[in-house]
Amino acid sequence: MHPTRVMKLSADSKDKKEVLHPEESITTLLLIRHGHTRATEEGRLYTDPEAELTDEGLKQSKALAEWLMSRPPDVILSSTAKRVVATAESISGQTNLEIIRVENLNEWHVGDWEGRTYLDLKKHDPEDYKRWTADPIRMRPPGGESIEDMYERTKKRIADLVEQYDGKRVALVTHAGIVRSVLVNALGMPLDNFWRISIPVGTVSKVDFSKSFATVHFMAMRPGADEV
Repeated sequence: MHPTRVMKLSADSKDKKEVLHPEESITTLLLIRHGHTRATEEGRLYTDPEAELTDEGLKQSKALAEWLMSRPPDVILSSTAKRVVATAESISGQTNLEIIRVENLNEWHVGDWEGRTYLDLKKHDPEDYKRWTADPIRMRPPGGESIEDMYERTKKRIADLVEQYDGKRVALVTHAGIVRSVLVNALGMPLDNFWRISIPVGTVSKVDFSKSFATVHFMAMRPGADEV
């Protein structure tokens, strides 16, 4: 069982201690963004579940797996996209833990903007681009979902997972949009700050959750950055 959080205040009697905060079970999420892909390098918007890791992405996945060896998780969760599963497989290979695939934690669904860049949108669909830049949180790409939509589905799914894996150390391999959503929620930030958080490929962020609080320990750390 993961350590619990408890703070105590000594009373006058050495034998008597007053509990300042009730003891709570902590669930740790290690939020891992998948490794490098060609579409990421080209600055494309993509949900494509078939996009694969590049050689650089595979190196980043290996570095993540090696970093986790000294602090192994109890469980590995992965979204269903191929690039994410490939990243999780590197971790699984080092830890001998089974990968549990989780639905509804895939990347922001960009609809008709699939595979396009922001420069392309600005040039060829200036009205859509203008509407999106005016409200990049609530405006939905044609046929897609808004950042607000993604945030709400992520918030609900994460709450379910924290309850399901209560007290565990969980490696959750997923996407930048999902990691940002979890961090915004954990920090109690306005959702309008979503795009102010940078989550590069091949990075890990750590968040502790309990029934009444959340603590962000670090964000977007890339193990072995000098090598990859």
